[in-house]
Amino acid sequence: MCWMMLSESGGSVLLAGRRGCRIAALGVMVVSLSACGVMAMGAPESRPIGIGLARDGRLQYFAPLCPGERVASAQVTDYETANALWQATRPSKSIRQGGRITVGESSEFERPEVSTSSPLPELLSVGLTFADGQNIGARVDLREVPQDIAGTDLVLGYGGKKTPEKDFRARVQSEFC
Repeated sequence: MCWMMLSESGGSVLLAGRRGCRIAALGVMVVSLSACGVMAMGAPESRPIGIGLARDGRLQYFAPLCPGERVASAQVTDYETANALWQATRPSKSIRQGGRITVGESSEFERPEVSTSSPLPELLSVGLTFADGQNIGARVDLREVPQDIAGTDLVLGYGGKKTPEKDFRARVQSEFC
């Protein structure tokens, strides 16, 4: 038999039995995770997105594609408010085939949907929608993107580590395609 005492707003609740303890443990876990601020919501097998910087320091991102996949749109939102910061559809051939997307650079798209505003917030969600409707995305903390990768072939990939773009693409394609 399991007994658990919980206190909420000064009150106490005594739970007995397995079911009560399971419910209480689940509640404690949810409260503990929500106190952490950020909780990973994606599946552990989600495909990683490469993060880079253009020569001028603007954020870039891409997803290595599997055979037959094509990018249909790109979007960037404020991570904390979910407000759209930039969105574009009908990309150029290089973007459709998995090229780097520079946030706010709508010239690579036929239809800019939402124009970017400056400055961008520190926490962003970057996303891609493929032609088949599949969506992938990543959380980006701009404070953690090192400026020394600007204009280079280095990207932040697995675990936020700097990696040559071709190595990142090869690893993702071998693991996800």
